[in-house]
Amino acid sequence: MDKLNFSVEDFVLDTAFREWILSPTAKRNLQWEEYIVRNPQSIEHIRIARQIVLNMPSKEFMLNERQVDSLWEKIDKNLDFKDLPREAKSFPINSSATISRYTTEKSKYRINFQVLKVAALILLAFALGILYFTMPEIEKKPEIKWLTYSTKPGVKSSVTLSDGSVVKLNAGSSIRYVQNFVGNTREVFLDGEAFFEVAHDTIKPFIVHTKDISTRAMGTAFNIQAGQNGKIIISLLTGKVEVKSQQVPEFLDYLTPGEQIQTVTMGKYWEKGSFEEDVVMAWLDQTIIFDSTPLPEAVEMLENWFGVKITLLNFNDQNLTLSGKYKGETLKNILDGLSYTARFKYEIDGKQIKINFKQ
Repeated sequence: MDKLNFSVEDFVLDTAFREWILSPTAKRNLQWEEYIVRNPQSIEHIRIARQIVLNMPSKEFMLNERQVDSLWEKIDKNLDFKDLPREAKSFPINSSATISRYTTEKSKYRINFQVLKVAALILLAFALGILYFTMPEIEKKPEIKWLTYSTKPGVKSSVTLSDGSVVKLNAGSSIRYVQNFVGNTREVFLDGEAFFEVAHDTIKPFIVHTKDISTRAMGTAFNIQAGQNGKIIISLLTGKVEVKSQQVPEFLDYLTPGEQIQTVTMGKYWEKGSFEEDVVMAWLDQTIIFDSTPLPEAVEMLENWFGVKITLLNFNDQNLTLSGKYKGETLKNILDGLSYTARFKYEIDGKQIKINFKQ
């Protein structure tokens, strides 16, 4: 056994040493006891190297170090080998017992910081290497994929979500949600106007976020309109929904079929009342309804519906409202109908519309 002046690292890397520590036999114990007798200066390195080897990860379930030491100490203390030959005396004694025989009280408590540093580095390297090859691959969290559906001005669309819910998007609107609704809720972010037919699910509520307003449902049908002016209108057809403001906690209410909430982001006002279903749902039937609608809102509706840009000239009457019902009509026919009551002239140049009010 040519291991003169072995360092801690040398012992740990030595196959024979590891076999003695992990699988002690009478022959191995005798060989290493003889080595220790010849090289007493190595006892501290051997003791540290043993700790490192014992703490290396293993695939097998084994007794921990304390249990192993305790078991061998009991065997060593309770058996009397005084009359046996030396080979027999070494028989079931482990490395711990052998090392402890030649460790003085002084050496037990002597701290060699350089040795400990080396030992720690070796242990870390071995542990990382073994863990790399033996540990099962850690499952990665599923990647969250966001889906976005949008409609251009002048175009409407219908989208069926992964849970079976159907979303009908008005022109110039969009929804965004996590694919397959990962988590405990089904959350959709809406910009514009959409009608929702929500698939029933008592476990995962369906939540629509529109600016700072959220509408929560289990299985129901409702319409949400979010205008560019910040006004949000939520109209319930079937089921029940909870409506609340993220910014103003006291703004929380529940809707039953036929009820509607109108609000403005940041809680400027919160008004609850009834609504006419044919008016709210007219856009699904290709119908535009103006019901004492302020002119700026009417202009926004027409721009969205037909995908055009409308410019107002000489407009001074801020109280002007429009009324009328137009199903499947062209923009020209609608402007013709409105121009008589609102007293304006218009010009159509492709996607550019100019409305000039009479003085």
